[in-house]
Amino acid sequence: MTNPIDQSTSLALLFVEDSADDLEFVLLELRRNGLTPDAQQVQTREEMERALRERRWDVICMDWQMPRFDTLRALEVRAALAPETPVIVVSGSIGETAAVMLMKAGVDDYIPKDNLARLAPALRRAMRDAEERRARRQAEDERARLVTALAAALELRDEFLILASHELRTPLTALRFQVEGAARAMREQEPARQKLIKADRQIDRIARLVEDMIAVSKLRPPAPLELRETDVCELVDGLVKSFSLAERAETIVAHLPSSPLVAALDPAQVEDALRRILSNAVKYGTGLPIVLRLERAASALRISVADQGIGIAPENQGRIFERFGRAEPTEHYGGLGLGLWIARNIVEAHGGTLTVVSALGGGATFTISIPL
Repeated sequence: MTNPIDQSTSLALLFVEDSADDLEFVLLELRRNGLTPDAQQVQTREEMERALRERRWDVICMDWQMPRFDTLRALEVRAALAPETPVIVVSGSIGETAAVMLMKAGVDDYIPKDNLARLAPALRRAMRDAEERRARRQAEDERARLVTALAAALELRDEFLILASHELRTPLTALRFQVEGAARAMREQEPARQKLIKADRQIDRIARLVEDMIAVSKLRPPAPLELRETDVCELVDGLVKSFSLAERAETIVAHLPSSPLVAALDPAQVEDALRRILSNAVKYGTGLPIVLRLERAASALRISVADQGIGIAPENQGRIFERFGRAEPTEHYGGLGLGLWIARNIVEAHGGTLTVVSALGGGATFTISIPL
């Protein structure tokens, strides 16, 4: 894209100079190079401040030293009132030290008065650089605005998810009480009672999906850890029994140590993580037995869950631990794709790891390892 300075000969030039003759030489050189300067000369701080407040200037040219108003003080005025306007010093010889000082103070270029042929090219270059800086700043401002808008939209989404989850939870709880009450009242009518029990299991699944919505909207495990000394053998044994009964799951073969295995952890959250891994094994296990093994490995607690199902291709093994990540199409297997993501968050919150070893068609083994 062509810069406006390359298309137009008009130039708003503010000249900080006490010599009218020097100004005329500069204007003559600029006209010779195809520019038509609209110039104003100022000699004092007050005049420069007034000029900068009255209009926008394309460039400021200034002498190095004047009796009442030198370059450094002029640069202070420019920094306060027009920091993006390029500055070119047009002066006699000022020495290398002074030139370096000027560049550090914000001057874009220095042109000796005995080499004014450099002025027009230097001026065009300084203006192009200033325009690019303005464009970059505008792009950065727009990016910051979009990031802020996106953050606000995400916050609004999260608030909606939490609100919707809580609104769903209330009628689900009431419905569960009604179903459980009806099931108790129909003990002698077994077929109808079994239907109510199945309905209750579906309610439980919906309730877990609601909890998952809350967890993912907060981008963190469901609750802060509440660590306490726990017999993990007892925890796992109880979970396997309740899970098998509630889910009518395929055979789960549990290999547990003969003596208690005590660790400091959050039993509710570890149970939640393990339940999610078992649910995953049931979903993809093709009805074959699932083997759960609990053991102490060096200074870590290790729980592995192995199924004999469809397995996971190597390229998908990282994806399944992502939010909404899944290895198989949604239409084949339900769920939100959150279970393993939440399980890994819980395990990592304990300072541990959740890994998988699998091959397509060869089952999958998920392993929780938590430092003791």
